Amino acid sequence: MRFVPNILSTLRLLLAIAFPFVAPVWWIWLVVVSGCTDFLDGWIARRWQVASWQGGLLDAVADKTFVLVVLLSMAAAGKFSFWFIPLILARDLTVAFAAAYAALLRLWHAFRDMDARWSGKLATAGQFLLFTVVLLMPQQTAMALGLVVAASGVAALDYGRLFVKALQERARQRPR
Repeated sequence: MRFVPNILSTLRLLLAIAFPFVAPVWWIWLVVVSGCTDFLDGWIARRWQVASWQGGLLDAVADKTFVLVVLLSMAAAGKFSFWFIPLILARDLTVAFAAAYAALLRLWHAFRDMDARWSGKLATAGQFLLFTVVLLMPQQTAMALGLVVAASGVAALDYGRLFVKALQERARQRPR
């Protein structure tokens, strides 16, 4: 039973790989299944108390991969401009830069010890909502993009603040 959350995350990775090769009429179903696996893997891991750092990393990689592939596929299909992608991924880019910085300074634990945040969950939920709106209610795409960009910006600030706080705490603990 402890492998079920990781199997769900792996399924999301496989859906990401398949997404660009599936007819656009089927995209909504891949988004729905992926969104369900995203919710279920975390819920099951917490409920059955089988959460692990490695499972959390797999979940995050699956999320980021699926979101990036869907964004690129939708932009390539003309659903919205490529210029929106960095704005939608502001939180993800902030976390990636923080991870790279922590690795360069050999402070990986400062990044690794960060828990999932409400702002990150909101940004991820917003991304899946955006995909659904783009596919089912394209006339509402601009409004959905605005909301997702705002949620991503809030999450980027939240995670950035948390990372700076972790680095400051580490500096205070370091012997002089």
